[in-house]
Amino acid sequence: MSKGKKKIYYGWIITLLAGLTYFGSNGLLSTSSGNIISQLLLEKGWDATSVSLTYTIRSVLGLSLPLVGLLLLKVGPRICICVTTLITAVFLTLTGWVNTPMMFVLVYGIAVSFSMLFNDQLACFAVVNNWWDKRRGEQGGYVQALGGLGGVVFPPIIALLFMHFSWKVSLIIMAILLVAITALPQWFLMKDYPSQMGLEVDGGVTEEKVDKKADAKVEKRYYQSPVNWDVKDAVATPQIWIMGITWGGVTFGYCAVMYFGITHMMMNGFGQLQAASLVSALSLFILIGSLVLSRITDRINPRISLFLISLLCGIGYLVFNVGVINNSVPVIILGMALAGLPDGPILSAIMNGICSFYGSKNYAAIQPYCNVVLTIIASVSSVVCGAVLSSTGSLSGAYYISAIFAVVVAFMALALRPPKVTEKLKEKYAARDAAEAKIAGDELLGP
Repeated sequence: MSKGKKKIYYGWIITLLAGLTYFGSNGLLSTSSGNIISQLLLEKGWDATSVSLTYTIRSVLGLSLPLVGLLLLKVGPRICICVTTLITAVFLTLTGWVNTPMMFVLVYGIAVSFSMLFNDQLACFAVVNNWWDKRRGEQGGYVQALGGLGGVVFPPIIALLFMHFSWKVSLIIMAILLVAITALPQWFLMKDYPSQMGLEVDGGVTEEKVDKKADAKVEKRYYQSPVNWDVKDAVATPQIWIMGITWGGVTFGYCAVMYFGITHMMMNGFGQLQAASLVSALSLFILIGSLVLSRITDRINPRISLFLISLLCGIGYLVFNVGVINNSVPVIILGMALAGLPDGPILSAIMNGICSFYGSKNYAAIQPYCNVVLTIIASVSSVVCGAVLSSTGSLSGAYYISAIFAVVVAFMALALRPPKVTEKLKEKYAARDAAEAKIAGDELLGP
């Protein structure tokens, strides 16, 4: 019987929809924050400390990501993304009527920031995880790249909105775009699981069809845990926290550039549109890094990956500041490249590090503890930027701090070694696996 043309696996559509979600959420709500900050500081004349408090709260709200995970399990990514996007859009619209720093903190800093957690990165990767197994990292790279593309496209667009429309109208347009991109296509086309369409994960790819030669290369390159660690055992080891600090060290400088880069450049003689376009270059390089470098992290020891990523990002933050001070666009772009390209595969490097040290089974439950550290460090970034600007009248010091911090955590990552798997742990996990296998067998046999 003729096989005919092979039908495209719907998982590719799911990846596109997840990427579209991250494209809109990251572009309109995260990377365009610099546009909003510059409006508040330079147009409305608000105090830098008050504005930075909003973004500190926004970062701290990331500690509630476990709640996002619970809702994703309860209602599924599709409903979670679509419903919470509508809620986010309502509060984003209401921000247009805000006229005081305190109300901005409440409406934008808390309401918008909390609701967007449910339609941002975690939800996007959750649905991809449901559809892909053998190609999960590759598909995640595509989603990450589309998120980076949102950071390239939207900052200049938002700058044009603020240049041609009022604060209120600009935010209303942003809210409409958010719903149109992040909720409507997903509501009609997204499915939470392949089984809802009579399909299988990876499109029914069998174990025999997997490129085992490539898998073997990965296993030979760096350590692979002989057991799948439980969460409570993993968080008792220092490695998980060091990886979180490393990730935070990269994100500290990223936040400084994304949130305050436009303000820094405008204070040094750049126009608003030019500054917004230059900041968007960071997202462009992150996009390229996600597409090109994510696969490389599968073949390099995670500690080497994290070391190189942090070191290059630190150098990039320093070069960016030098370019701004000297009013040199080529130097600024060089700094964006040095900071953005290695930032692209940071999530892949963290994922490989966690799976290498602790096994892949409980990755989703272990990674949030890296996010806890990441969230704390990201929140400190906004405080440092606001404090430096208020005390010195310049943001240069914040980028020196970012560069030094990234270099320090790079050498912390270089010291990473696999956690010790004791005989007691092996026995414990062997008993656990046997019990789980028995339960699965009993369920299969039925009453």
